[in-house]
Amino acid sequence: MKSQYVEGLESGQTVKEVFVLSRRSIKDKKGGGAYAVLEFTDRSGSIEGIAWDNTVDDINVLSAGDFVFVVGNVNEYNDRLQIVVNSIKRVPENETEPEDFLPQADEDINHAFEEIESFRKQVKDTHLRQLLDAFFDDKELIEKFKRAPAAKRVHHAYLGGLVVHTRNVLRLADKIKTVYEALNRDLLITAGILHDIGKVYEYIYARRLDFSTPGRMLGHIVIGYELVAERIKQIPDFPGSLRLRLLHMILSHHGEYEWGSPKQPKFLEALVLHFIDNLDSKAEIMMSERKKNKGMEKEWSDYHPYLEREIYLREED
Repeated sequence: MKSQYVEGLESGQTVKEVFVLSRRSIKDKKGGGAYAVLEFTDRSGSIEGIAWDNTVDDINVLSAGDFVFVVGNVNEYNDRLQIVVNSIKRVPENETEPEDFLPQADEDINHAFEEIESFRKQVKDTHLRQLLDAFFDDKELIEKFKRAPAAKRVHHAYLGGLVVHTRNVLRLADKIKTVYEALNRDLLITAGILHDIGKVYEYIYARRLDFSTPGRMLGHIVIGYELVAERIKQIPDFPGSLRLRLLHMILSHHGEYEWGSPKQPKFLEALVLHFIDNLDSKAEIMMSERKKNKGMEKEWSDYHPYLEREIYLREED
């Protein structure tokens, strides 16, 4: 069990602990030599690291995702804590404890999954219900689904994050039907349940959160498309037009080409799925920033690279 976690580090503290090396970048110094900009992660959060010439050679043999034993000192730079690394070495994965590095959901994942189940049981279309049943009857896949994160670092990046995100999308889908009555509820609910199913295989999440090789090669959209298309093949007389619409929703739920979407939404249900998916991910980011900065008496967060803005942190008095 670790004795030092990121969230408990303070300026002036000496660090001798294991972290996940979640990011590394070697840079040249103007006067010659090199330095490394790093990021270390555990279940409680992440902290930047900086390493100078004497340790850069050790860092060159490391990769992002490695477990590393770090010796260094915590200081404050540009109003943020960082670890100045004195030494660093790889630690075998089997010598680490998963609970030290895998962030957990704040809510009961089984309860959230039961809510997804209740939405599944409301689907009346025979073919869509058969499709959902085929997924939910796959016990191995469902166990992975209940454990998987929804992202490595951007939103719902914790064990069970995929269940929480999917549940939230379904809640939004349920409410928005009361505004746009023309929506095909069965299609929207089915796509809401399955839109991120590829994330079950996009990530590894046994001892650390990271991309799997299929995740790096294909991504969850393509993986999800293949999973859904393959199960549709096994359902007799599945309507071709329904198959086309559902697969389009899987492919287009990121909405824009620059956001990694192979297609843009081409009909109402696909458009709505994209926006509620996007809403939940961005709302989660803002809530996480509030939580991360709670008690720091800051009015604004640091610039957030994903949202491309600072976030107002002050809550109502």
